[in-house]
Amino acid sequence: MHTAHHRDERDEHWMRQALAEGLRGDRRVRPNPRVGCVIVQGEQRVGAGYHAQVGGPHAEVGALCEAGEAARGATAYVTLEPCSHFGRTPPCAAALLQAGVARVVVGVADPHPKAQGGAAWLRERGVPVDMAVLQGECQELAEVFLTNQRQQRAFVQLKIAATLDGRMAASDGSSQWITGPEARQRAHGERGQSDAILVGSGTVLADNPRLDVRLPEGHAGPQPLRVVLDRRGRLASSSKLLQVLDTTMQPTLIYTSQPEALRGAESEVAPWPGEPDDLFAIFTDLLARGVCQVLAEAGPTLATALLRQGLVDRLDWWLAPKLLGNGRFAVEDLGVQTIAECLEWRFAPPQVHGNDLWLVARPANVAR
Repeated sequence: MHTAHHRDERDEHWMRQALAEGLRGDRRVRPNPRVGCVIVQGEQRVGAGYHAQVGGPHAEVGALCEAGEAARGATAYVTLEPCSHFGRTPPCAAALLQAGVARVVVGVADPHPKAQGGAAWLRERGVPVDMAVLQGECQELAEVFLTNQRQQRAFVQLKIAATLDGRMAASDGSSQWITGPEARQRAHGERGQSDAILVGSGTVLADNPRLDVRLPEGHAGPQPLRVVLDRRGRLASSSKLLQVLDTTMQPTLIYTSQPEALRGAESEVAPWPGEPDDLFAIFTDLLARGVCQVLAEAGPTLATALLRQGLVDRLDWWLAPKLLGNGRFAVEDLGVQTIAECLEWRFAPPQVHGNDLWLVARPANVAR
């Protein structure tokens, strides 16, 4: 006889397999979420699928195709609530019902106003649905989509490279390279999963970066959009970001309150949306342009502003085993007066690349 505890453990075991499937997806699914699904008959996995690209079959449909007749009477484990509407593809809730699935286990509810409601739809038709199994992990899998839906803005991933004493640059302003080649190569992989790379004008003036993805042949997808926040129109026309250096690159998008200062640049100049210091409006505008996820490679000024305004959904902190003892801190005044007010984060398991430590953290106050 199955006890509730045994069923909980069994459900978590199979949901982990669904999560592993979902992790096979990448930025090609956007604006849709990454989703994984496994179909289990008795103690045997009979089907698996994941969402590979927008417009392609959803995870549930891929898993049902693999399971075939074995789906009848089986349990489906899916990381995100099955959709209940006709979009680019038919509703997955109906596909599960038609296949004769006897039970559905879901990781996280779908907040999309049109797609949500698949669980209720299935229950109304006699299919039991259990929700919130490994909810935290399932939220992380779909975090870009969930932020887009819940906050109506692009997801923000802030990357910082700093020394052990928290410095981003030496006292003479030099910052290349704090981290080693292995860390920089891995950082290019993160750029490759981004829809856009964002910097402030200070970083452009200090480093004159290209902000492109440089990975081995065949490993890089389309180049991300390059975005610069240059409210005061400080960029020089010689900046690499204002030139399309090769045919694979997109023109740079520059947000500014001084458009006349940037005339003639090979880039798109956009008026600064919202109030002068309001960055939320930038990410709302980027989402409207189809940018679901932004990698901010920010200097101290922009990094501090993003953190102060609560706009960082994921923090990638590269920690180099070096000490400077002076120079600019990676993060400056956050307006925190007492330890009780500090911004708190949750670490993912750390990784080492070369000599450097890669720490990924998410805000601790976000519901899991």
